[in-house]
Amino acid sequence: MPHLNSQDLKKIEHLLYGLNYEVSLRLYGPMNSEQGLIETVKTLISDECELSGLLRRSLFAAKTVMTNCLLYKGDDGSKPLELDSKKAEIIQLLNNILSTIGFENAEMVVEFGFKQGHPAYPVFWDFAYDIHVEDERWIFVGSSSD
Repeated sequence: MPHLNSQDLKKIEHLLYGLNYEVSLRLYGPMNSEQGLIETVKTLISDECELSGLLRRSLFAAKTVMTNCLLYKGDDGSKPLELDSKKAEIIQLLNNILSTIGFENAEMVVEFGFKQGHPAYPVFWDFAYDIHVEDERWIFVGSSSD
């Protein structure tokens, strides 16, 4: 498995910076998949975290949500700048990140929300996934704000 380059996360954030618009991406892990999700999130993110809406998702569905969120066009008052010219690079960076953690071989992907303790301040969109790959667990959280 290739080494995770956190610069890919920062590069996507930079590419999506815009008019009253900012993206936050966090990838936590790997952790042992034997530990429960709530305990894992409290360990990796904050003791204040409370979760909601846990739903098992297909790899395709999860990746579609991630991609659609990252390619969100916004509106006249809040939007990423020059998104059309950056789409291919953003998708490639997302693919690099997911490939690095072995997403294509994930045994289970669970979507969840934060009732409390979100690591950012979501306004326009957010996603959170618990990704299980080869006895390891990754928590991938993304959101946008103004």
